[in-house]
Amino acid sequence: MAYYKLAFGAIFLPGTILLYQIFPKKIRWFILLLVSLAYYYTYSSIGVRIFLYPAAATAVTFLIGHFLEKLDKIKSEKVKSVVTEDASGNPRSKDEIRKEKSDIRDSYTKKSRIVLTIGILALIGMLLYLKYSDFFIENVNHIFEAAGSEKRFALKNLLLPLGISFYSMQAIGYMVDVYWKKVAAEKNPLKLLLFLTFFPTIVEGPIAAYTDIHEDLFKGDSIDPENVIQGYIRIIWGAMKKLVIADRLYPAVNLLFDSSSSIRGFEVIAAAVLFTVMEYMDFSGSIDMVLGCSKIFGIALPENFRQPFFARNASEFWRRWHISLGVWFKTYIFYPVSIGSLAKKWGKFAKGRFSKHPTKMVVSAMALLPVWLCNGLWHGPKWTYIFYGVFYFVVILTELIFEPLGDKCLEKLKLTRKSAGVEITRILRTWIVIFAGELFFRANTLKDGFIMFGNIFRRFNPSIFWNGTALGWGLDIADWAVVFIMLMVVIVVSVIKERGVDITGELLRRPLLLRWGLTLGLIMVLLIFGLYGPGFEEVDMIYAGF
Repeated sequence: MAYYKLAFGAIFLPGTILLYQIFPKKIRWFILLLVSLAYYYTYSSIGVRIFLYPAAATAVTFLIGHFLEKLDKIKSEKVKSVVTEDASGNPRSKDEIRKEKSDIRDSYTKKSRIVLTIGILALIGMLLYLKYSDFFIENVNHIFEAAGSEKRFALKNLLLPLGISFYSMQAIGYMVDVYWKKVAAEKNPLKLLLFLTFFPTIVEGPIAAYTDIHEDLFKGDSIDPENVIQGYIRIIWGAMKKLVIADRLYPAVNLLFDSSSSIRGFEVIAAAVLFTVMEYMDFSGSIDMVLGCSKIFGIALPENFRQPFFARNASEFWRRWHISLGVWFKTYIFYPVSIGSLAKKWGKFAKGRFSKHPTKMVVSAMALLPVWLCNGLWHGPKWTYIFYGVFYFVVILTELIFEPLGDKCLEKLKLTRKSAGVEITRILRTWIVIFAGELFFRANTLKDGFIMFGNIFRRFNPSIFWNGTALGWGLDIADWAVVFIMLMVVIVVSVIKERGVDITGELLRRPLLLRWGLTLGLIMVLLIFGLYGPGFEEVDMIYAGF
């Protein structure tokens, strides 16, 4: 049952609110768990077996967290029990005592690392097996075919559990946080199961850290009517972005990308831009609905988007787009690698041999490469996704390398990054990077992506935008008008938010008649122009497939 379905907003969510409110505070978290499992089941095509995967992930995560905390407790007790006198009653030297304590810490740190590694490998192994088995088999078969061998491996065609990429990352983050002692290990496995399967986040995230949401998730405070109003406003806004804009662009995007070898020039550019708009409206709209749902229950999930198309470079774009994924990679891959043993060895070697900037760039490359390889692989078992990750690795590293040179050029021109012309130029340049990346991301195959990219330069035909060509992409004039008008609304709202204005807060401070007029107007737009019901093809949420 997707968030944008009428049954979800009119039946499932109100029913959940009612159940949550009528039960005592101390078991409300358990009500959320039951509702989350019921919601998860609505996506099932294999019956109750669908619960095996999140249950297994929860069991591994719970046990690893418990063992890590136990090892840390034993380590502390052993350090405290170190004797200060020898068998003859003579005082031991401070160096001897310090060494023994250090040896104990090192020994138990190694044990904790082994336990943590086992937990991470178990979750990653489950994810790799279910999500990437056929991808690996297909590529091995291609190698055999290229080598002239008739040997082939049969595809497994495994069913991918809903949300496995999201809850696996949350589980790994939780285990690492316990290892880092940022949070105490959860004593109740059912609460951990709720954290991993909370119904608003299970389909598309955002990827939340246990440290950020566990208090809100388990405290069971009564529902605030103000939260219900704000939550439903955001749900309606998100549903509008998905059903009115994203789903309306779906036929045009599919047609253009399925015609990858025949479209040229501005048609390819249109394909890249339309898919980027569609993806953003779909994903950010879905996240709006998720955050609206959680807001109703007083649970503050992390924002996943912050006006990404105002970014001045690729790095900033990824600090504004799918923020929770970027934060996860930065916290659990980039930082550990950048301060790891390999980076330290390079730092010692480079000291006195190279200047500060190239030394820093090598460390950045060491840390960014696994981040962007994992980013590409996380999206799915396709070479287009892997290329997408490598593409951003190259772009971001290039930006970092030439950043000092760019600053010197601006200084000579007596300009700064804050100059209006410079900011606009940087934003437009970033758009080119974004659209190029999304072209390969959406391409049916990596070969198709390169063909489409090459075809951009083969024929410049801007007349497609006024000679009726666009009407052959599955949308009529009315459809394009609706898309254009609602896009303008979204852009205006984004500009206001970029200026630091709380749109929902401002709306709720307005007179009652204006508040309800705008809200009802948005509902009418959704009901009249939303693509749903008989006669329309249902479009799945894009990131639900990841």
